Amino acid sequence: MEHDVGGGIYRSRLGPVSSEATRYVSSIREDLWIFSEDIECTVAHDFMLMEQGYITEEQLKRILEALKRLRDEDLSQLDLEKYEDVHELIESYVVKQAGLEVGGLVHTARSRNDQVVTAVRLKTRREVLSIMGELLKLEETLLKKARETVDIVFPFYTHLQQAQAAPLSHYFLGYFDMFLRDFNRLSESFKRVNQNPLGSVAIVGSSLKIDRSLTTRLLGFDGIVENSFDAVSSRDFALEVVSNLNILMLNLSRIMEDLIIWLTSEYGFFTLPDELAFPSSAMPNKKNPCILELTRARTGRVFSSLAQLSMVCKAVPSGYVRDLQETKPPLIEAIETTREAVRIVRIVLENLEENRERIRSLTEPSIIALDIAERIVEEARVPFRLAHRLVGEIVKLSVKTGRRMTGLTEDDLKEISLHVLGRDISSLLASILREADTSVLVSKRVSLGAGSPEADAKMLAAREKTLQECYSMLGLMAQKDREARMLLEYSVSRLVKGFFSSAAEKGL
Repeated sequence: MEHDVGGGIYRSRLGPVSSEATRYVSSIREDLWIFSEDIECTVAHDFMLMEQGYITEEQLKRILEALKRLRDEDLSQLDLEKYEDVHELIESYVVKQAGLEVGGLVHTARSRNDQVVTAVRLKTRREVLSIMGELLKLEETLLKKARETVDIVFPFYTHLQQAQAAPLSHYFLGYFDMFLRDFNRLSESFKRVNQNPLGSVAIVGSSLKIDRSLTTRLLGFDGIVENSFDAVSSRDFALEVVSNLNILMLNLSRIMEDLIIWLTSEYGFFTLPDELAFPSSAMPNKKNPCILELTRARTGRVFSSLAQLSMVCKAVPSGYVRDLQETKPPLIEAIETTREAVRIVRIVLENLEENRERIRSLTEPSIIALDIAERIVEEARVPFRLAHRLVGEIVKLSVKTGRRMTGLTEDDLKEISLHVLGRDISSLLASILREADTSVLVSKRVSLGAGSPEADAKMLAAREKTLQECYSMLGLMAQKDREARMLLEYSVSRLVKGFFSSAAEKGL
C-alpha cells in the first residue's frame, strides 16, 4: 500500500495515510471553488489573532506574504492530490514558506469545521449576488419586450387551447413578476447566508480570547451564527439557496417550453436568429432551438442538486461529520447551472422576433367568446351562466356553418336567444357582435391586473420603478461586500501592500 508523503500536518495522532485513502476523501478539486475565500478568511482570522495578542505583527507579516505567494501560484503546477482539502493545502504551504514556528500559528482557535463553512458562506454570498445581478438584467429585457409588444394582440392558452386574447406585453410582464419573486427569495436567503460561523472552532468554541465580532466586520457578514454547535453543523443556508434556485430554474424552463412550442413551423409566432439556432447533421432544412431545450433539461441538474443536498443532510448526526463535505458539489452545480441559464435566457429574449402577421392570422375568431359573454352580462343583465350558454350556442353554430360569430344573422341570434333565454334579445346580441373586434374587447377589461393595453401600461410604469429599486438594493449589498474587502485590505496594508488588489487583477 502506497503512503502519502505530503499533506500530513494534521496527523499528530495517526501514522502515514495511504494514497488511495487520501484520493478517496479529498475534496481538493471542488474546494478550489472557495480557494480565494478560504485565504480571505485566513487573513481575517489571523489579523484578529494578532489584535488579540496571539500572533505578533512580524509573524502575521510572514504569514500574509506566504498567503499572497500562494494566491499568485499557478495551482495546476502543484501536487494537489496529496491534500485532503484546500485548508490543508493553504496551511501546509504557509508552514513550508514561513516555517512551523510561524506557519503553525495560522490555525490557532480555528478548525476546518468552522473554516470550511465560513468560506462556503462567503462564496455563496457572492454567487447569490451574481445571480441576482443576472436576474435583474433578465428583468430589464422582459420590460423592454413588454414595451415593444403592448400593441400585439396575442392568444393566451389554457390546456394548450386558445383561451383569451391580450396584449403580448401581458405575457412578458407576467414573467417579470415571477422572476421578481425569485429575486426576492434570493434576497431573503442572502440574509441567512451572510452570517459568520468563524470562531466556533470544531464544535463548542475556544478557551482562547478570540474576537468573533472583528472577523464578522472584516469579512462583511451581517451577523454571527452565535451557537458554535449550530454554526459548524448546519447547512440549511445552502438548502435554502438551492431550493430557491430550483424554483428559478422551473420558471426559466416554463418560458423556454412556451417558446419551443411557439417557434415550431406549426405556430411560427416567433423567430430565433441564426446565431442562436443550431442545424441538423443530416437535414439541411432544420433550425433547432437547442439552447432552449438544454435550458429546459438543465433544470433537472438543479433539482438533482437539491435532492442530493437534501439526502446528505437528512440523516447526519448532530455535530460535524464528513458527510457535510458532500454538500459543496451540489451547491456549486446549482449555482453555476442557474447563473449560466439566466444569462442565456436573457440573450434569447433580447434577440427573439415576433411575427405579428402570423400571430394575427392564427388567433382563433372564437377567442373573444368570454369577452362577448361578459358584454351580454353587462348590457343585458343576463346571469353569467345563461350568457355562457348563449355564447356557447353561438360558437357551436359558427363552427357548424363555417361562419364567424360576427357573421351570424339576427334570425340566427333570435333562435339561439329564444332557445336559451326564452326571450328575444337578438338585436342586442347583433349590436354586441358588430363591435366584437378583438382589440376593442381587450381594451374593455377593467379588473386590476387584467390583460389590456391600458392595464399593461400601468404595470409597466410600476415595474420599471420596482426594477430601479431592486438595482439600488443590489448595489448596496454588493457595495458592502466591496467595503469589507477594502477594510481587510486596509487592516493588513501596513504589513503587506496590495494583498487583495493583486487578487482582483487575477479575477479572484
